Parts: sequence; C-alpha cells; structure tokens
Amino acid sequence: MNLRKHQGRKERGNEIMESKKAGLNRAQLKYLALFFMLLDNAYLRFNLNSIIHLITRFVSPLFAWLLVDGFFHTRSREKYCKRLWIAALLMQAGNLLSFFLFHERGISDNIFLTLALSFSIIWLFALAEERKESALFLRIAAWLLFLLGMGLSFAGIPLGFGSTLNLEGGLQILPLVLIAYFFRESRVKQALFYLAYCFLLFFVIYGGPTEAFSQGLDMFFVNSDWMTWLVIPFFFLYNGEKGRSSAFDKWFFYLFYPAHLWILLLLQQWI
Repeated sequence: MNLRKHQGRKERGNEIMESKKAGLNRAQLKYLALFFMLLDNAYLRFNLNSIIHLITRFVSPLFAWLLVDGFFHTRSREKYCKRLWIAALLMQAGNLLSFFLFHERGISDNIFLTLALSFSIIWLFALAEERKESALFLRIAAWLLFLLGMGLSFAGIPLGFGSTLNLEGGLQILPLVLIAYFFRESRVKQALFYLAYCFLLFFVIYGGPTEAFSQGLDMFFVNSDWMTWLVIPFFFLYNGEKGRSSAFDKWFFYLFYPAHLWILLLLQQWI
C-alpha cells in the first residue's frame, strides 16, 4: 500500500516536472523587462553609463510583443482594452501635473498609451476577420489608427506647461505589433520581418552605413532606436506559459510604471 502511494506521488511529481517547459514564462519576461526599464529610466534621469541605454532597447518591444500574445489569451478583450486606456489617461494627467510642478524635468513617457492604441488596432483587425460584412470599414479604421500613432511618434500635440502628447516608442512598437499579430503562427517569421524593419529603420535614421559610422558609437549608445531588434531572442525564450497570475502580478505593472518614474523624478529634483 505504502509502496503504491510512493510510486503514485513520484509519478505525479514527474508529470509536474515535465509540464514545466524550458525557457521563460510570461510573468518572468514581464518582471525581467520591468527591471531593465528601471535601469533605462535611471540612465535617462542621472546620465549613467550609456551602455545601459543600449542593452535596454528590448524592453518596450517585449511588452508590445507580450501584449499581442495576451490579446489571444485574455478572458475579456474589452476589459483588457479598458484597463490600458484608463491607465493611459491617468498617466497622461500625471505627466501634465509633473510638468506643472517641475517644468522641463517633467515626465513625458506613457507606454500605456502606446499599448492601448496597439491593442485597439489589432482588435479592429480581429473584428474584421470575424465580421465579414463590415470588414472593410474595420480594416480602414485600424490602418487610420496605425497612421495616427505613427504621426504622434514623429510630432506631438502640445498640452500645456511644456507637456506634449506623443506616442512613446511608437515608431518601433506599432510595426512590431502588426508583425506579431499577422504572423502569430510563426515566431521565425516574426523575427525575420521585424529584423528587416529594424534594418529599414537604420537607413531612415542615418541615411546609410557611411553616415551612420561617421557618428561613431553614438549610433549604438545614443540614437539607438534601430537596435530594438534585441527583443528577438526573447521571442524564442518564451515558453508559452502564463506563469504567476495573482492579483498582485496583474496590477503590479500598472502601479510600478508610473511610481518608478515619479520616484526617479523626485530623486533627480532633490539630490
């Protein structure tokens, strides 16, 4: 009897071990990205070693890529989208307050807005696949939102007190979101198409290799938007599992993001 119980426990233990796939789950990737996001924003506030800016280029694209994955696994797309838009509006209000209080040192980042717009765009494309009778209208609306986002990536809208409404990382994130959505069945295709886009971005930013290398290390450490291809290895590190999903994990990012930006701002102001 005891032997059978022991064997049963051993078999169940083996099953649990086998169910844990190699790689990193969704929660682990998010916490890893949060850590490097903190490093990058500390670099921007306190002029730390510029290599920090380079090694953190994967952060925003990783959140965007996980957003697309979450889009297909969430229980309620409507609630997910609402959370992002509410967070974006509250964040923007906080940014405006920061410029009112601290002027040019105010907070301009709002990744919530970029993610909310990205989610809305792919949701419209998903609805177009489901509702054939209004597919054309929905696709046009999605592409218009995409163009609006790209426009806000280049030129912001003044809001007062020196604050500007723009789309943080939109130039890198919006194309990645579309690539991740349309090639969701193949991470290899996602990687290849995004790498091609980053290569194109390199030429848009610098005009070509000659102009780029004339700027020396600045092309890596200062104007390194094209280096967001560093996110690609994480496509293949993700094991497809959700990981921890407590209420704390669900809301931590929504709270940590504005909190760490405000703390860094106050430290810069008072140190």
